[in-house]
Amino acid sequence: MAEQRVGVVVHGITGRMGGVAHRALRELAARGGVPVGRDVVIPVPIGLGRDAARLAAYARRTGLGDVHTCLASAYQRARDINPRFQVYHNTVATGARGATLLGALRELDPATTGVFCEKPIGANYREGREVVEALERGGFAHGVVHDALQTPGFRAAAELMPALEPLHCQMLFGYEVGDGRSADPGYRGQRPDFNWRLAEAGGGIALDMCHEAYISHALFGATERLSAVARLLVPERISAETGAAIHCDVEDFLALRREHASGVVNTSVWTWCRRINSEFGPLEITVEGRRGSVIFGFRGAKVQWAEAAPALRWEDLLEGRQADWRAHWEYLKTEDCNAFAVELASFIRCLVQGEHYPYDATRALDWLGEVEAIYQSAARHGTPISRDQFLRYPDHVPPGWRPERLEGLLGARRARAPAEAPSASGRG
Repeated sequence: MAEQRVGVVVHGITGRMGGVAHRALRELAARGGVPVGRDVVIPVPIGLGRDAARLAAYARRTGLGDVHTCLASAYQRARDINPRFQVYHNTVATGARGATLLGALRELDPATTGVFCEKPIGANYREGREVVEALERGGFAHGVVHDALQTPGFRAAAELMPALEPLHCQMLFGYEVGDGRSADPGYRGQRPDFNWRLAEAGGGIALDMCHEAYISHALFGATERLSAVARLLVPERISAETGAAIHCDVEDFLALRREHASGVVNTSVWTWCRRINSEFGPLEITVEGRRGSVIFGFRGAKVQWAEAAPALRWEDLLEGRQADWRAHWEYLKTEDCNAFAVELASFIRCLVQGEHYPYDATRALDWLGEVEAIYQSAARHGTPISRDQFLRYPDHVPPGWRPERLEGLLGARRARAPAEAPSASGRG
């Protein structure tokens, strides 16, 4: 068995997703690397960021000794480790990702370098289209994070879909993200400040949580039409970094309905104002099928087959006789894994073997096109947008096109809402 090392430049390593990528790479190395045929590839993380002080602090905290503020030096280090193969992994903030990707591609060699990046690949479809065009024109191997598909709960549930014969679905995602005023420090800085401003992030929860598109597609196939309602529920937050007020101008709540060509209707709520009541954490997906139902999240899943469901009789309820509803579910066996490590291992394997990585940037651009449709529907008070109106690769945007990001609509809707008295029992 031959062993080779491959340098992986993690651009934005001091950020939240950069840290996630670094942990995944360390896990791969700790368990002996990535098997590729009879050989093994050991990924070597190389940190890249723009703030030398933050990089130094990160290096001390994690033990990563190889950090750079210059792409050229980080990339040369990767080439020194292995002249035949390198990986550039972009994890910078959403609003900056498109520009940094386009800039980086001019310095990378497509003959040896695979480009892997966080989603979304741009702040809007037009920017994402520019990234895909540059990747394809340059001949790069490329991939984009689709981590939810590799989580233990999703993998277990997805195997059951044919047997369930799905009819409809509900997705609920989110958790309480503090507005910065809580005395509990745990409710400060859960998400970075740029999430709340259009200029810094490129969009709100619809763009940031574009996982929803590929999850729904993987479960139920193509979407025929979708409709959405968006709201800004918390218009002002306090920065955990500076203590200054952040005047939010992007949505933090999204209600979405997808009608799939398979006949499944999927309704979703994505919100940063939610108190979790699920054993599976911040994401809970319920799929009701003709032959059974499954409930799952990232880390677990349970199923109830139709013949095992307790019969509901209203007279029992009226007379105070309650069924033990949860006792009729069967927990599925799941294999614990780091979904990001699974993805990175797969991408590295495809790169070294010269194979096409299935979750590439062209697919990610299609999900970005559906995000644009979500914003269009929300701007039109939930008007359905049909599939023939979705932007899809290789579509170009028409002349004069600008992305809809609900500018001026969210605050106006909130202002028209009737005033409410603060709650005496809660935080109001």
